[in-house]
Amino acid sequence: MSKAEKNPNGISRRQFLDFSGDLLKSAGYLALSPNLEPDDASEVLDIEPTESVTYSVWPMDGDPLKMIGDGINPPLGYRHLQATVDTKMKPDGGHHIGADFNLGDEDDDLGAPLNMIANGVCIFTGESNYRDLGKVAIFCCRLPDGQLVYPRYAHMLDWDVSARQEVNVGQLVGKCGKSGWEKGNTHLHLDVGTRQVLEGHYTGIFADPWWYPYKAPVAYIEKYYIDPVGLIETHLPTQNNSESAGSPKDLARYRKLIARRDFFRHRRK
Repeated sequence: MSKAEKNPNGISRRQFLDFSGDLLKSAGYLALSPNLEPDDASEVLDIEPTESVTYSVWPMDGDPLKMIGDGINPPLGYRHLQATVDTKMKPDGGHHIGADFNLGDEDDDLGAPLNMIANGVCIFTGESNYRDLGKVAIFCCRLPDGQLVYPRYAHMLDWDVSARQEVNVGQLVGKCGKSGWEKGNTHLHLDVGTRQVLEGHYTGIFADPWWYPYKAPVAYIEKYYIDPVGLIETHLPTQNNSESAGSPKDLARYRKLIARRDFFRHRRK
């Protein structure tokens, strides 16, 4: 017989630990919650776009083979779920969520226009140094199969959209920057969340539009985020599926070359 059963007015040790854990979690969240800019930030809206995705474009103008990281060298930008490194280029146990896009070297792309990757609606803009993502803009897009996905643009210099605004594919949404990442190089961080991330983390009592669980297991991350490069490739217009630079065929060939190089690199170790 437990102590709780002996004392109907008491609580079990398990209930006490559960309550204490919830209380500490809440206190920790409040202590670490971001400082929102009142003129820019608001709560994340749960609304859907009028238009579904018809096709996609790259978020920046240029050759995607040059502006997307190679998946091996972090200084060139990370790919989705690529292992992350610390300032000494040593693995830190994390995995990058989303993909980085760069044009040129260092800050060459500061102020470069950022394109909306597909039809959608803006559901949030906000600024904070919390989690190093800086100025972010979040959108809701409805895929042809009805699935809702949530592209998040981060490190922006500024944005040209506002919450509830319908945005067409290719429309200017802001400019490339390095907000939240001032000691690094200018680039666009783009990730794409699932419905679960909106319901579980972007909205609710502990809403956090800057949520970024890169130290979580890969299987956990995959529940909440999908590969933005894969999403864009899947919905590129048919007329772009040619031998021109940046077509899905080029990207597939490029990935094979990277995979082969990575394979032989590991064999030499």
